[in-house]
Amino acid sequence: MSIFDLVLNISPSFHRQCSIRIDGEATGLATFEALPTGLLPRIAQSLPVKSEHMATLHRRTSTMLMEWNEQWSQLGLDGINIDGVFDPSNSKTQPFSLWSPREGTAAHTMLAAVFECFPFNLCSGPTGELLEIVRSYLDLQPPVSIINYKPTHLRLAPWVHANDACEVESHLRMLADDGDLIIDASGMERFCGALTRLLPVDYLLNRRGGVRWMVRSEFSNALIQAGVAQSMIEIVPISPISRTGEPIVLGSIFVDSSDLIAFAKAGERMELVRSFRKEYSLTIEQASKAAAELLEIVAYHPVL
Repeated sequence: MSIFDLVLNISPSFHRQCSIRIDGEATGLATFEALPTGLLPRIAQSLPVKSEHMATLHRRTSTMLMEWNEQWSQLGLDGINIDGVFDPSNSKTQPFSLWSPREGTAAHTMLAAVFECFPFNLCSGPTGELLEIVRSYLDLQPPVSIINYKPTHLRLAPWVHANDACEVESHLRMLADDGDLIIDASGMERFCGALTRLLPVDYLLNRRGGVRWMVRSEFSNALIQAGVAQSMIEIVPISPISRTGEPIVLGSIFVDSSDLIAFAKAGERMELVRSFRKEYSLTIEQASKAAAELLEIVAYHPVL
């Protein structure tokens, strides 16, 4: 078995930067990490990688580099940039750069194997949510996932939209009607739209099995109005930023503009980028990174 290291530095256009490192021999270790930034703490998780999957990762990365296409590294404005280094023990180190790899390419196939190292049922909380977001840039994250916890969880992706309602309902109706179920919308971004337009609430209320809900506070009133008992709703706690905690620090930028905060709370990503560039004379890349940090801060720590 070839020994190798694979490092990926991941920069989504509108979300937090992070990295993945996979190293080992017959078996390996995969580590996902996002460094502390602004008011956001470090998140990190490491999981073992079985020998069969290590062999798959080595083979797919080698294939990608042998089939290299310069078009894979051409930058765009709204997507995800990945700077990688493949360091096999039996040959020289090979750096590479990818921009939003498309499904069907060797680059996309390699990344699919990388993210299989972090199954959602083993990655929860902020780590799991950031992994979901990154996978969504690569079309590796479905809008809805069924997780075989006890009871079963129907997990909604952070970016799920009312346009995905048919797919969500299809997954829901495949589940046994008499089994208890948790609707997990705890990572759903506030600007995705109404939860009651996404899910068939009447159907859920009439199931034989019990249904509980895990949501952010902004979704609870609509559920109650739709007939969901308040006792069946678990509000996911978030810590607010007090006014005495402002201005918010984004790298070297001090954010004290109420307009920027308002755009972030509304999820107006492009307007936020434009405003950052206007107020602080930033490049598009710098403004996108600042916007990503502020969006995440406001999502998890809403301003009072």
